[in-house]
Amino acid sequence: MNSIKVKASAHPTMGIVLLGGLSDPALRLPYHNSAGICYSLADRESVAETTLTITDEKMENTLNGETLDVKDTRSPFKLIDLYKEQINRKYSGHIYFNSVNRNIISGSSDAGAAALGKCISWLLPDVDKNDLELNMRKVSESAGRSFYGGLTVTEGIEKPLTRQILDESKFENYRILSVVFPHKRKPSDDIHFNQPKSEYYKKRIMNADQNVITLKELARKNQIKDIFELAMRDTDDYHYLNSLVDVKIVTEEMKVLMEEIHEIRKKIWLTYIVTGGNSVFLVTEEKNVERVRNVALEHSREIYLLKVAGGARVIQTGDSNLKTE
Repeated sequence: MNSIKVKASAHPTMGIVLLGGLSDPALRLPYHNSAGICYSLADRESVAETTLTITDEKMENTLNGETLDVKDTRSPFKLIDLYKEQINRKYSGHIYFNSVNRNIISGSSDAGAAALGKCISWLLPDVDKNDLELNMRKVSESAGRSFYGGLTVTEGIEKPLTRQILDESKFENYRILSVVFPHKRKPSDDIHFNQPKSEYYKKRIMNADQNVITLKELARKNQIKDIFELAMRDTDDYHYLNSLVDVKIVTEEMKVLMEEIHEIRKKIWLTYIVTGGNSVFLVTEEKNVERVRNVALEHSREIYLLKVAGGARVIQTGDSNLKTE
């Protein structure tokens, strides 16, 4: 048997300047610039672990232990097939994909796509990283955030590219509490396909692009609190637009908590972020975590303590009687 295996891990993401609307749904290209962070549980890793195996042996493609539909519109094979010929020039055999999500609350598709991209870049070290990111978008439009880690900005419309502007160490004195509410999250495409229908969307594009400009300046000065203040304002703008197109992400229960946060902010520093899921993310200094947790417990019993995390990395490689051409 000839085989080679590479396993990589990547952290999930959440938005800081939130993305809404796709100019090209197939390529997952945006209408505006955006920004985000990688996160992990504070006490254990939140990752997608993805393995690519090239072997003569017959295997299954799986996601979280379930057989994967390789023909799905956002299948990882949308990415793998773009590099299949290059990989098989170097390594012979069938290419199999296996991925498991561990301790991920939301943002798993970004993590999975980034971990897969890291596997490909290990197999093909000369691959162009910018082209790789564009191709990763076909699986998940914010995969670049997971690939690079920390705080990132994604800029450009026809060829959007992501770069890290602060690494995770700059956020070590801050924590994020994910307050999960018991309703089903809506597909992200509900947002992407409906936001552009509003007359307000042109204003949203301008707001998001300006927020990214401001964010880069705040990052240059290491103004972490102001970064999260900006994120809260961006959240409000984003969900105002969602309300105009009848995409209800913020439920009444979530809104009650968000309104209470504005009162608590008179006493301690605290902000919130709401992306496209069923969580309100509360950002505070580490010293205030228990105080904020007690407030959150009045609204939900499902609360997770998070921290900002780093980028994708290769965690295991191996080969057996490797045959190259």
